[in-house]
Amino acid sequence: MDDPDRSAESLERAARSEASSRLIIEIAAAASGELSLDQILHAALDRLRTVIRLTGGSIALVDGDQLIVRAAVGPFAEEALGQRLGRGPSRSWGVIERLEPYLTGDLFREGDRIVGKAAADAVRSWLAVPIIRHGAGIGLVEVDSTEIDAFGPGDQELLEVVVSVLAGHVELAAHHAEERRVGALREAFIGVISHELRTPITTIYGLARVLRQRADTISRETLHQSIRDIEEESDRLYRLVEDLLVLSRAERGRVEIDAEPINLGRLVRRIVDGEAQRRPNRRLVVEVDDALPLTEAEPTYVEQVVRNLIANAAKYSEPPAPIEVAVGHADGGITVRILDRGIGIDEETSTRAFELFYRTRAASRFAAGAGIGLFVCRQLVEAMGGEVWMRPREGGGTEAGFRLPIVEIEDEFVAGN
Repeated sequence: MDDPDRSAESLERAARSEASSRLIIEIAAAASGELSLDQILHAALDRLRTVIRLTGGSIALVDGDQLIVRAAVGPFAEEALGQRLGRGPSRSWGVIERLEPYLTGDLFREGDRIVGKAAADAVRSWLAVPIIRHGAGIGLVEVDSTEIDAFGPGDQELLEVVVSVLAGHVELAAHHAEERRVGALREAFIGVISHELRTPITTIYGLARVLRQRADTISRETLHQSIRDIEEESDRLYRLVEDLLVLSRAERGRVEIDAEPINLGRLVRRIVDGEAQRRPNRRLVVEVDDALPLTEAEPTYVEQVVRNLIANAAKYSEPPAPIEVAVGHADGGITVRILDRGIGIDEETSTRAFELFYRTRAASRFAAGAGIGLFVCRQLVEAMGGEVWMRPREGGGTEAGFRLPIVEIEDEFVAGN
């Protein structure tokens, strides 16, 4: 006589197998349609919920040295979507770099927490599988649960099959995105060379000729103003060349960083002092918190970012309102904020300000620009493991800023040595 328990177990396995097969077919069909990559990834997670007993889940893809969450479902999806995790020791990067799945029945038991304020105190079980293409990890799919021991080997096997279906589509989409990115960077490079460089070069050349031909006859005031104009245009030319160098490195796919521990407060003070001399008609105010920890960054790139952000604030605000620069310690990093009382920005600009070529109509009416300076800032800050932002300032104006990670330095001196 058949064992009822064994028969029920067999029926459950058969039903799960059928549901899993249907899941794979649905994901493959969605991936073969006209959906965008992010829509394909979200559709895959949505369908996973019908087969795996999960609370939430996400799919993150590698972008240089960043792991970016491109799709998420569940109660913690809002805080997870768009999250960036810099390359380094972590549970997620370990899955990608070792090319091995990771399954834990209880994160708390292992003294670990998932990223995210809400998720950190709720998620217990976690299962992640790397997305592999040509022997390299290009992302991962993870599912989580607020229950202990929610996942088993069968869930891992199913997730591995889903990942194998997605891998080719992720690679293809990444290839097309890379082609578009390189094309845009090349267009920006050519545009700056053909148009933006011409203006300061023409001004410098013209004023130099005037000074050479009429130096003995022009007034002292005109002479000093011409020299100031040459200095300003030379500085503008210098910044454009710096930005072009970053664009050329970004086109090759990687901005190389030679980082070192630095005192960011001291460095920013020096940069602001230099900018104040270059902008005698603007008042720059700098405030630095006491006893700031060191951060690891490349001083030359930090200077380029700070100068670009100050130039942006000066461009879209007017004297006598000061440009304020504040250096502080927040959210596990050192922050630099540049604040103005200029034309301000809306919510759309807050999210798109650092895109290549992005400029609002209001900004275009107020001042000329190439739309590459803020893009360069983001490339440099993210290459140093940080993040950038721009948002409306309370009371009017704009706050632009960036955060760099704190460097942990172990004390090498032991008592008695």
